[in-house]
This record gives sequence, C-alpha cells and structure tokens, in this order.
Amino acid sequence: MPFLNKTSSDCGVYALKHIKCHLLGMDLSLVNDDNIRKARLMVAYDLWEADNDPVIILRMSQFIPPKTTIDPEVTIF
Repeated sequence: MPFLNKTSSDCGVYALKHIKCHLLGMDLSLVNDDNIRKARLMVAYDLWEADNDPVIILRMSQFIPPKTTIDPEVTIF
C-alpha cells in the first residue's frame, strides 16, 4: 500500500494498527488517514493505562534482566 501515510508522522501507528488488523483477520483498508488520529489517541491511552496499571507496575519492579555474555571474538563468514 504505497503512499498510504500522507501525514508522514504516523508510520508507527500505521504499523501497530496493521499488525492488529492482521492478527484479527481484519481488512487493512480499515486503517487510513481519516481515522489515524483517533488510532494515535487510542495507542497513547493504552500506553498511559498500562503505565498506571498496578499489576504491570509490580511486575516491572520485580523484573530481573537475563544474564548476557559478550564474546570478545567475532567470527565473520
């Protein structure tokens, strides 16, 4: 769908909404410049809501990142 995003600043919202449409089996044409502003507000609200969710806050406070090892030698094939 070339030239779908005419505002040039909503590519992230388009990507998220296209993923959602794909997962739910919905037509991608449902996401367009006429409703992308509302979609942007919905994404912002979802992020705000998650940021204020006590369960997510608790889980994030208890998160321990996995241990990683760094190999100083890199082999390029």
